[in-house]
Amino acid sequence: MDEPVKFDRGVRYGASVTAMVYSTYLACSTDFSAVIRSENYVGAISSDIPLLNALQFLAVVAGMVLALAILPTNGYRRLGGITLVCVTLFIFATFNLLRGAGVVTEPVGFWSFVLDQGFATLLAAVGGWLIARGRRAITWLFALVCIVPSLLAIALEDVNITTGVYALIVQLTVAICGLAAVWAAAWVDARISTSRPVSGGSL
Repeated sequence: MDEPVKFDRGVRYGASVTAMVYSTYLACSTDFSAVIRSENYVGAISSDIPLLNALQFLAVVAGMVLALAILPTNGYRRLGGITLVCVTLFIFATFNLLRGAGVVTEPVGFWSFVLDQGFATLLAAVGGWLIARGRRAITWLFALVCIVPSLLAIALEDVNITTGVYALIVQLTVAICGLAAVWAAAWVDARISTSRPVSGGSL
């Protein structure tokens, strides 16, 4: 008789990586503009899409929180990562709603930059992961990859491409930047001190 799979350190780590990758994809592929419209024009939208997108946003938050909650690391590190995820995503949602209502308008360029979905997604996912994994403070600089989607959006503003192609480019950019950042942080962290090797040589 096969032994039951134990929810040990290795299984928890694998499940955590899977949950974070999926939540990151979900975060950058969701159209939060529908949520904003539903809040600003209550009753004007007969479709249930805004509600579904709102639930999807909550699923993103829950997924990232779950990913860090089961990560095999110290409790205070998990708490720090979860706090960053929740603060980042809810501030992003709040200011997007305020911007959609016309409360937050100037400077236009600044709000367009920091309220980009890719920006918020990478800041929450990469920043939360680095804190939860206990990387040294210097490696947190890799969380600056969050500015790449915003810069990309500016570069693509005047390019005549379809919405689908644009979304695919953003999703690929977020995925590549996110994985590159956490792997680079793990490598740098390991090089800084050979007395504290990276757990399993992983991200």
